[in-house]
Amino acid sequence: MANRWHTVLEGGLQPESIGDVVTRAGERAGIEIRFTGHSPRRGLATSSRLKGHDQIVIAKQGGWAPHSKVLAGYLEVVDQWEDNALLGVL
Repeated sequence: MANRWHTVLEGGLQPESIGDVVTRAGERAGIEIRFTGHSPRRGLATSSRLKGHDQIVIAKQGGWAPHSKVLAGYLEVVDQWEDNALLGVL
């Protein structure tokens, strides 16, 4: 990770910092909503699953354990619309 002066930093960004950056960008775009550091991380999982990526690939990219129950819950929300027993029945 690097700061605005392109100096490489020891650790990554803090979740609060990510939320602040995303919220400020939203404000500049006219969106009045408060994001947290969790928002883009969960969005990564949702968007990746919608594009067909499997849990292991998503987990590696997003920093979850390979068989994370939390990640599985996020993916289940996406999968319920794609893998629905009533799809094509009604």
